[in-house]
Amino acid sequence: MPPPLPNDALIPGGSGHLSLVGLPGAGKTTLGRQLAAHFNRPFLDLDIAIESQTGRGVREIFATEGEAGFREIESAVLRRALAHVGAPLVLATGGGTPCFHDNMALLNQAGHTLWLDVPVAVLAARLPPEEVAKRPLLAAAGGAEAWLRETLTARMKFYAQARLRCSAACTLPAVVAQLAGAGFALPGTLPPAS
Repeated sequence: MPPPLPNDALIPGGSGHLSLVGLPGAGKTTLGRQLAAHFNRPFLDLDIAIESQTGRGVREIFATEGEAGFREIESAVLRRALAHVGAPLVLATGGGTPCFHDNMALLNQAGHTLWLDVPVAVLAARLPPEEVAKRPLLAAAGGAEAWLRETLTARMKFYAQARLRCSAACTLPAVVAQLAGAGFALPGTLPPAS
């Protein structure tokens, strides 16, 4: 298990990352790629990083090590990603990432965090059966919409810790405007004066 992170510890090189949180289907990867291109930053999908670093798929890790084992691996990979030296990242987290091992505090400490708070009915419509089958927790639940409602209730206290929240149409222009209002700037530019 990764060691706990002291509240006053800084992540070397982590200042300025933009991390997206939210339920499966919220658009973290899609919008994350768009934001990375817009802000000329590297993009990282945490699930893909986990698969790359372990040489195993997320479903395989869940099957062999259970959710607790997966969450330990996820937290370790997250810490490595946030310690990234170089251009700050745009990071698409897994839906459960903020809920374990003090990851939400770590994400907030490393830069801006944005909760994509998409209505459950919209999320369920975005997750066709073949997409549900790829996600271990959803696949085990049997019904996407009921699982999403129950999961949102359990995870909301973590998601609500994000510094920013998009609860309307989370389009690239809307999110870029929201980020600009929060002092998030293009590389090489200064944030707007307060």
